[in-house]
Amino acid sequence: MIANIKENGIKIFQTSKKWVEDHINGIDIFDEHYIDKAKTNPWYTLGSLVWLFWMITIVSGCLLMAIYLPSISEAYDSIVKIQFEIPFGAITRGVHKYAADAVIIAATIRLYRMFIACDYKPNREFNIAIALITLLFGMYSGLTGYLLIWNQRAFWATKVFATFPTYVEQFYILGPTHVGINTSQILLGGSSIGQATMTRFYSFHIAFTLLALIAHELYIYKTGHKRLNISWKMASIPIAMVFITAIILPAQIGHRADPNVTPLPILSDWYFLALYQFLKYMEPVWATALTVLIPLTVIVLPFLDLGPEKRLSKRPVFLMVVIMGFLEFLIFSFLIIFNIANIHRDPPIWRMGTWLLIAIGVIWQYIVHKIDRPEKLSVAIGDFIAYVVCPLFVLYWVFPTLLNGWITLKQQIVGVGICMVPAVIGYTWHFLIRKKLKIEEEKAAA
Repeated sequence: MIANIKENGIKIFQTSKKWVEDHINGIDIFDEHYIDKAKTNPWYTLGSLVWLFWMITIVSGCLLMAIYLPSISEAYDSIVKIQFEIPFGAITRGVHKYAADAVIIAATIRLYRMFIACDYKPNREFNIAIALITLLFGMYSGLTGYLLIWNQRAFWATKVFATFPTYVEQFYILGPTHVGINTSQILLGGSSIGQATMTRFYSFHIAFTLLALIAHELYIYKTGHKRLNISWKMASIPIAMVFITAIILPAQIGHRADPNVTPLPILSDWYFLALYQFLKYMEPVWATALTVLIPLTVIVLPFLDLGPEKRLSKRPVFLMVVIMGFLEFLIFSFLIIFNIANIHRDPPIWRMGTWLLIAIGVIWQYIVHKIDRPEKLSVAIGDFIAYVVCPLFVLYWVFPTLLNGWITLKQQIVGVGICMVPAVIGYTWHFLIRKKLKIEEEKAAA
């Protein structure tokens, strides 16, 4: 028995080692493995563009560091000096801002491309996580750099986002650990925004960029990949676009931060607007949880897509997720920019649209696979739950909400929570068991 346990342990270790090695060998940070594709398909230049814009941001940031003063009493004045007194200061600051924005835009489009083109197959699921981390790094770097201007908009947007970790205390398991309060205090350097916050944000803004740069250079040194998979002639076009934008649309300064005057509405930078509006539609504690669950879901999704199929029409659930994410980003940003959001009207409509898209994806997935599905009891049960219970669950959610509004929606939460259990079981059955059986049948037939 001991010998069998040892033998099985060795097999598990070897299988796990091979799995890790196969996935590590397929890792791309900035699309290094797509040099040939980049020559004919511009979508595969996005990784190089992220790196290029990042380098522009670093170089322009180093120039700004020579003049900028990270003090709450002098920061705003130093920005004014850079903007109006230092030769080419306004252009340098504009290039720094717009290049940082371009990093986020290119990283976001690249992440969508990876899902749509199924670039995580085969054995490249980790690339989704790396692409997401790259995007989150750009957004966090923007958040830490945003406060350094020390204007009204930056001050109050930072205060709003720094509040969210404190809601973690409402979770029974994490409450006694005070993770939320401690995280908020680490970010702010205390219980409120002040000089300690400025110092920490300035340090984080520089330190994380430096560490990421070192890590990337070590990766390039070890693998021997090129940093840029496009020619400098092609690279000159996006570089020129950043400089022209900085000249035509100088970066705004805004009004000096005043802790005693709250601007209405409180607006963050453009890439946080949709998230900020989304979080306003639910209780703060659940909003905080979702900010963690959404990235985790994005990372896990590629590992659930077990089939060899890469065509998006054959992966309708993923198609619906991509469409849903894109539409919600645009709609939520539109609502908050034009200040036309309604906390009572919008949430039922948003939830209705979300679940309808998911239902469409699930039913479409059933139609795609109905011809050759295995006639096994467990799969049949899973199909019944996924394609009967889930649509009924959607109808249960949609119609009363549509007729009676937000109050009815709150009353439905308990019932909907009960319905979610079989729904999740159905999805799990469908994606994990059914596709696994199909793959096994294809291997047996081959």
